Amino acid sequence: MHVISLLLELYSFIVLASMFLTWLPVNNTTRSLTTRVDALTEPLLRPIRNALPQGWQSFATFVLYLGLVILMRLI
Repeated sequence: MHVISLLLELYSFIVLASMFLTWLPVNNTTRSLTTRVDALTEPLLRPIRNALPQGWQSFATFVLYLGLVILMRLI
């Protein structure tokens, strides 16, 4: 159980990084980091975006983070 909790916490930090990167101006450094973070988060964000109503897709990252927090509390 400890390993799962640790992995969930690590992934939640990656999701937070994804949220914060959207606020930064695009340059070579942020573009490179965003590409790597997107590769890790997009497989879970895509189905969430598809499930959210039209116009709410921008909240997918927050929904994923909230789901991770709830899951960590349950474990």
